[in-house]
Amino acid sequence: MKNVSAGLLFVTALVSLGAASAADRNREEPKPRIAGELQTPAPRPLSATVKAMIGAWQLETRTVKQADGKVLSDTVLGDRPLGRLYYDASGVVSLQMMRMGLKEAISVPAAAKDRTNPRVVLGYDSYFGRFSVDEKAGTVTHHVEGSLFPEDLGKDFVRKITVDGDTLTLTFTSPGEHGDVTRTLAFKRVR
Repeated sequence: MKNVSAGLLFVTALVSLGAASAADRNREEPKPRIAGELQTPAPRPLSATVKAMIGAWQLETRTVKQADGKVLSDTVLGDRPLGRLYYDASGVVSLQMMRMGLKEAISVPAAAKDRTNPRVVLGYDSYFGRFSVDEKAGTVTHHVEGSLFPEDLGKDFVRKITVDGDTLTLTFTSPGEHGDVTRTLAFKRVR
């Protein structure tokens, strides 16, 4: 009986080792991350705001106001820019806006101070990345991964957001030449 028990113990040990080896062989090795490679996050439940945001949006209006309420003309994109905003369910955002009426690839701004500002010269702004929503604060943050302008790389653009049916509005305040200015961008859903 001792020999049978010892034999079974030996066979059990071999089977266990074989199973462990098979598990090791079948386990995927983590792939090394390549610099600049975007990581796909795990699926996440979508909030009501995110569900409402998903899709393609066309810029309808863009206003720039000083703290006193005075509406300013936008030297970068003009008074009626063309724009597209995209949000997808995986958390990706992309925004492109351009000044209408460009006659040449590069225009020469009238104001001397604007002649060295590439945003004004090109009349175009574009970036993409990931987004996150803070339901409590009513904000969306665009985490910039790629941009026409290198100084924006890695920045987080926080915007107040409202979605009302087929209208999505982003609002943010930033320093201006004569004090803070508030930009409001209203988009309509592209159908």
